[in-house]
Amino acid sequence: MFVYQEEGRFAAQVAGGVEEIAADEIFALGGESVQHGFRVVTFAASPEALMRIVYRASLPARILAPLARFGCHDGKYLRRRAGDVDWTSLMTVDETFAVRANVGNSSISHSQFAALCVKDAVVDQFRAKMKRRPSVEKIDPDVWFHVHVDNDRATLALDLGCGALHRRGYRRQALEAPLTETLAAAMLRMAEWKGDRPLLDPMCGAGTILAEALMLAGEIPAGFLRKRFGFPRLPEFREEEWKRVR
Repeated sequence: MFVYQEEGRFAAQVAGGVEEIAADEIFALGGESVQHGFRVVTFAASPEALMRIVYRASLPARILAPLARFGCHDGKYLRRRAGDVDWTSLMTVDETFAVRANVGNSSISHSQFAALCVKDAVVDQFRAKMKRRPSVEKIDPDVWFHVHVDNDRATLALDLGCGALHRRGYRRQALEAPLTETLAAAMLRMAEWKGDRPLLDPMCGAGTILAEALMLAGEIPAGFLRKRFGFPRLPEFREEEWKRVR
């Protein structure tokens, strides 16, 4: 059993200063027992509400389903405990995957090393069970996994948005911009703009504020153009519920 099944909670990573309005958005979309801390919002949700949150929420950077949590003092132990997770139930050997890591205040001090340990655990499990291994794709994988190590405690998670949620999909080519789509959406929320009055954008940049304003005014889900999600990999996923959400 995965941690999110035992605890009944999920985690949304958000930008600093956005926590409260992100919590309000998640609650409005069906989240329960919503709590927020520094750059994170945790919540409970039914399978249908969870899909709605991942699909419609405009403020979270990522939404994660915790799979395992344990004390961790070195890379060897991280790799061994990561091997206890049933990765083969979350992806097939023919799919690609990537691991994203954050570390802090721990014996493991390099995020790339933590990601490598978990990657090796995934590959080892597939080799042991199927005599084959899935490939790593760092740019656009089929599955994103996440490892967070803080104060020598590790949390492994499945990325339910299958990547950073600020990548809405409406740009043909990524542009350099200091303002992410999630922060632009937060600015509009803080300004209490709902599409009922004119909006002027003096930034003369990549048009992020105006694009997010269009989605807000048109009630277009933030994930409307996303090609893939991570939540269909959860055992609770039901196609009929997903059709209702969309």
